Amino acid sequence: MTTPCHFNSAQLSFEGSPLDQARCLLRTVKPHGIVAEPPADLPPVLSGLLASPAALGVTKAQLRSFLQTQGIAESTVGGSVTDRICHANSDDPNAPLARYFVIHDTSFKLGAGQDFDPDFINTAAWSGNKLSGLPDGKTHIYITRLGETRTDRTYGTPWRATQFEKPSTRFRGLFLHHELVQPRMGPGTQDFQSPDPGFTPAQYARLALQYVIAGVRRGEWMVPVYHCVLDLGVGDHDDPQHFDLAAWDAALQTTLAGVRAEQAEADMAVSSAAPPAPRARRTKPRKAGRTRTAKKAAPRRKVAVARKPAKKTSAKKKSPAKSRKTAAAVKKAGRKTAKTRARKSKKRA
Repeated sequence: MTTPCHFNSAQLSFEGSPLDQARCLLRTVKPHGIVAEPPADLPPVLSGLLASPAALGVTKAQLRSFLQTQGIAESTVGGSVTDRICHANSDDPNAPLARYFVIHDTSFKLGAGQDFDPDFINTAAWSGNKLSGLPDGKTHIYITRLGETRTDRTYGTPWRATQFEKPSTRFRGLFLHHELVQPRMGPGTQDFQSPDPGFTPAQYARLALQYVIAGVRRGEWMVPVYHCVLDLGVGDHDDPQHFDLAAWDAALQTTLAGVRAEQAEADMAVSSAAPPAPRARRTKPRKAGRTRTAKKAAPRRKVAVARKPAKKTSAKKKSPAKSRKTAAAVKKAGRKTAKTRARKSKKRA
């Protein structure tokens, strides 16, 4: 029997680095629920993301812009991209945010006379591709073979969809679930036969987008998990069948480039445009009753200031009493001067 991946219940985490966990949890799933023992060989893009999970390189603004450009409503991809995802332990804020991105397939057995003809199973003619016909309360996201999605439960809603999660409510919210629609065939009630390739390019592209959305909302890249590998030893599942990791990796590369280019093109358009107009002056008053705009609304005009007239050196008008005293002093001085001159004349004589 294939060895299950070791889970630390106290830490609510599988053992090892995100890369180590993904190598164990993405081991190839074969018919009848047989899982390969050797660790999965992870493709380059996914390996790079999980090597540095916190290095997203994508913002919520970029992601929202991309969805709007593609005409994808956020309500169809798990809810608002600006919201967080759920916590474990039934969304206990003290528990970790969801860590694992689970990949399932929703199996629909074909009817009599039907087969895996891609011109049938990959079109709207097959009933399995009708979003309205998919069961409620089973997963977070459904993805049809046409690449259309339906939100069964938002990413903010803790939900259990595997046998592994059933024993404890602490596990509820630790996993985000994604059902890829897949037709099945088999004798009697069996349905172990699946198409090869198992999924369409449109499904891989939308699953890649969901992975980016989940990672951005969490704040770091999540560890992808196959349902069958998660339930080893506790459940009887065989999904997803014929999942092509390389095809999904290529879709991840394309999706990431598209999301990042969306913002890069906007930045480039701004930088190459004409120089921006001068910034408007602030109109918010810095002091009560006075605004900067009002202060500089018009240039200042120099106002001529009238200067005080210079003081005249002419004698001030004197009172009559002072005038009489002055005249008497002048006469007296004159008499002294006359006497002095007379004495000097006598001496010379």
